[in-house]
Amino acid sequence: MVKFLLTTATIMLALGLVSYISSRRSHDRASVRSAVSLLPGDIKYESRSGGFVFYFPIATSIVISIILSLVLYLLS
Repeated sequence: MVKFLLTTATIMLALGLVSYISSRRSHDRASVRSAVSLLPGDIKYESRSGGFVFYFPIATSIVISIILSLVLYLLS
């Protein structure tokens, strides 16, 4: 159980760090978007008025799932 909790905490810390760094980098640009967003296969719809934005990260979810599966496989 301890190994699982440490692994989960490490993964969450790494994801939080990546999210923090990418959000800090995106504020330097004119358009605000994450450094890991909009991989090929991700869906983004923005209305013409700009009042509605829908983002569904299919490819990003698959990449994160593969990376987490490999990390957990290597730790087991």
